[in-house]
Formats: sequence, C-alpha cells, structure tokens
Amino acid sequence: MADKLRILLLGSGGREHAQAWKITQSPLLDALAVMPGSDGIALLPRTRCIAGDAADKDAVLKYAASFKPDLVVIGPEGPLAAGVSDALREAGYKVAAPSQAAAKLESSKIFAKSFMMGHGIPTADFAIAVSPEDAEVKISQWDVEGSGIVVKADGLAAGKGVVVTHDIGEALETAHAFMSDPACSVKSDMLLLEQKLSGREVSAFALCDGTDFVTIGYACDYKRVNDGNEGPNTGGMGGYAPEDWPSASARAFIEKYIFRNVLEGMAAAGTPYTGFLFAGLMIDGADINVIEFNTRFGDPEAQILLPMIEDDIVPLLMAAAEGRLFAMNPPRMKAGSAVHIVMTSEGYPETFGTGMRLGETITLPPDLLAAETNDNALLFIAGARKNGDAWHNTGGRVLGITATGNDIAEARDKAYDAIRRIHFNGAHWRSDIGR
Repeated sequence: MADKLRILLLGSGGREHAQAWKITQSPLLDALAVMPGSDGIALLPRTRCIAGDAADKDAVLKYAASFKPDLVVIGPEGPLAAGVSDALREAGYKVAAPSQAAAKLESSKIFAKSFMMGHGIPTADFAIAVSPEDAEVKISQWDVEGSGIVVKADGLAAGKGVVVTHDIGEALETAHAFMSDPACSVKSDMLLLEQKLSGREVSAFALCDGTDFVTIGYACDYKRVNDGNEGPNTGGMGGYAPEDWPSASARAFIEKYIFRNVLEGMAAAGTPYTGFLFAGLMIDGADINVIEFNTRFGDPEAQILLPMIEDDIVPLLMAAAEGRLFAMNPPRMKAGSAVHIVMTSEGYPETFGTGMRLGETITLPPDLLAAETNDNALLFIAGARKNGDAWHNTGGRVLGITATGNDIAEARDKAYDAIRRIHFNGAHWRSDIGR
C-alpha cells in the first residue's frame, strides 16, 4: 500500500457524508475526491467535491484519469446498476464495490429471491406476478387478512417500492399503482409477492473481496415515515446499533449460511462479490430469514455503524479491492451504542407525486457543523445545500444526527437534544427511534 492514498468516493447522500467523514480520519489519506459530493461533505478536511453524475461512466472515468485514485469507493446503488464499477476495473482502478452483475442482488428482487432459493439462503415463500392481471389473480388467492403479504417492485425504488399489509384492497391497489399508475413514482413490470415474516428486524453488514469477508456490524432501521411504524415505507427514518443482539449463535449462523453462501454462490456464477453487502434480516427466536439484500452500505445504517468503528476503515477498503481480506480482522467496535435520527421535508416520501416542501431555510447550530469540536452528536447532510451563509432543504431526507453513548438510552437522549436544535418549515422526524 502506498504511504498516502488518493481516494475517489461516488455519491452525495448522508451515507456518503458518513463514509467521507470516516475516510478523512485515516492517516493513510492524501486526498479524497467525492463526485458529486455535497456542501456538507465539502466541509471535511482533505476533501474536494467534483460536479458530475456518479452513474455516468464516461464522466467518472474522465475525472479518474486526472485524479488518479489509488482506490474507488461507490456509495449508492445507481452507479452499481449502471456498471460504473465494471468500467473502472476495466480501466485498471481498484474498486471496493460489486460489479453490475453482482449488484443484481439489489437491482432485481426477483433475481435475489431466485439466488437465495438456489443457494440455501433462508428466506420467505414467494410468488412472482408478471402483469397487473397476474398480480390480481395471485393476490386474490393469498391469505392476506390472515398471514399478510409483502408487495415489492422488482427494481430499484429508493426504499418506496415495498408495501406490507393485511388488507387485500391495499395489496391490490399497490400492485396496480406499481405496475400501471403513471402518477406513482414506483414503476415495475414484475412484482414479488412475499410471505410476511414476523420477529425482530435487523440489518447485517459485511465487507467482501470476492472470496472472503469481514463482518461490519448490525443496525436496526425504521422504515415507516411516522411514529409507531405507521405510514408509507421510506429510505429510512433512523435507527440504532443494538446492544448484545443478535446473539453469538445467530451471528455465527448469519456468517455461515448467509454471507458465506452469497460469496460462494456469486463466485460459482462467475460474478464474484466485492464491496459492502447488506442483508436485511428477520429474526424470530432461532428462525433467521433474509428479507432482502442491498449491494452497498445502508443509509442510514452507515451513519449508525461508521461512528461505532474504532479502527481506520481505509485498510479494510483497500484489502477488499485487492482481495486481501483473508489477512484482515473485523473492525473493532466501540462499547455502547449509537442512535441516528433522520429529519425529512414535508411531503416525503412523495410516492404519488404529491410534492414536497423544498427550498426552506434551515437553522443549523454552528457547533453541529464543526464535528471536530462537537463530542455530543454528528451531523450528516443528505438533501440540503448551502447558498451563501444559508442552508436550504433540497430533497426528501434532508439530514441526520448520530449520537453515541454508553447505552441506547444515552445515545438517544443526545441525538434528540441535537435534532431539536435544528429548524426549518415543514421539518419532520420520528420521535420513537431507539425506544
């Protein structure tokens, strides 16, 4: 490894802000470039933000040719689905991210389900609907009121393409909306109809190099927009790092039968898996099932787990890109817990084009923006931009606050103390994260 590294990070959201924040703490870093980055990321030391579309292969390759990164890290799913990681590897760059083919584990829920069934990965029973009429027939034959149903759009939907219900009318309406309604932002030619699982939900993370992996940690995410898990699904309203859970036996099962089976199955298919792997799990006693895979670090889970990692993340990312994770240990985690709370714009998640209240001036206390002087909470910017001295909201998920503590209760109190100091018209957040 070179004495000092130049790293290129693709993305602009809260996840990328957290990744950039962690990378800039590394003594191995010379310079970090982030495309397109954000005004929040631009505040970090040794960091520059580069205008451009992270999913545009030509734009990324053009900048990489001038910046000459020693390592490329890809944050969001869009560039993966567009094949940016493949183009970078073909050009000779080291990339800590999966190929386009391997990223189908996220970009096609039907592919992922078939992969799980073929490689002994535990998951819920399912059916596939290939047309609105087919969906209506299959939903009508389902015990929706009794056992519930999960209706999932096949492709990427930014966390909005999943509806869980015991109401057959809602299930039928969702299928129609996803497949036929032009007003719905989620559009899918095929649907995955899935058994509703019960238990406690958790997200498990590993960093992979095609052959080996190290576990990164576990986080519990809140998907519904309102308190009490009410309202539509979102990309995530916050979460926490659970204390002493899942159990040691459950973690051993997850590593052996989920992460290991994914790596072996992907390698056998000729599409070895490199980068972050996110397994959304439902745990009910000794029963562990995969709900879904994401082929990148989660958002907001990255904002929860990265502040909990004691070690430098850069050597692990380089080892993943170079196929050397066999020689690495999992990162050491801090004692205690972390809680993350997302603040959104009014109208989010806007599944049916209802519009969001954007352009509002945000009051951000200066100490929250100066992470190096603030020990109580970390601010990660997502959908916000700075105009002169003023910040304005530009997207649905505007920002997030992470706090760490000796336990969840302490971290939660710190996080909510910070979130209550941030103001803009229409601001919304859940008040029950970590309860």
